[in-house]
Amino acid sequence: MTIPVETLIDGLARTLTDAVLPDVTSRFARGQLFAVVDVLRNLRDRLEVKAALHEAEAASATAALERAAAALGREAAAVRIAGALAAAPAGPPAERAALVAALEAIDLLPEERAAPARAAIAEHLAAQTMRDVAVLKPSLLGEISKG
Repeated sequence: MTIPVETLIDGLARTLTDAVLPDVTSRFARGQLFAVVDVLRNLRDRLEVKAALHEAEAASATAALERAAAALGREAAAVRIAGALAAAPAGPPAERAALVAALEAIDLLPEERAAPARAAIAEHLAAQTMRDVAVLKPSLLGEISKG
C-alpha cells in the first residue's frame, strides 16, 4: 500500500507540533521547529505535480495570448504571437514560452499600440500569481518569532 505524500507530510507536521514541540524548551529551538513545520506545510502541495494547477495556468495563458493577438489585429506582432502559441508543445505549462515570445513581440511596438495586448498578458500574470499564492498555507511566522 502506498501512502500519499500529503498524508506523510501531514503526519510529520502533526508529530512535530503534538509530540516534539511540548518537550522543546529553548525559544530558539521552538522557532526552528515552527520554521520546519511551516516549510513542510507549504511543501505538501508542491511536491507532487498538481495537474489541475498547470491546466488552469495553460488555459489562462492561452486565452491571454489569443486576446493579445486579437488586440494587435493584423500587425506582425499578432502573427508572431499566434505562431508562438501554435508552436507551443502540447500540455501545460508549455504556454510559458509563448508568453515570452509575445512579450518580446509586443515590446517592439509603440506603447499606445502595445497597451491592449500587454494588458491581456498582465491580467493572466496577475491571475497566475493569485493561483500560485492560493496553494500556500497560512504562515507560522508569528509562532516562529515567539519561539
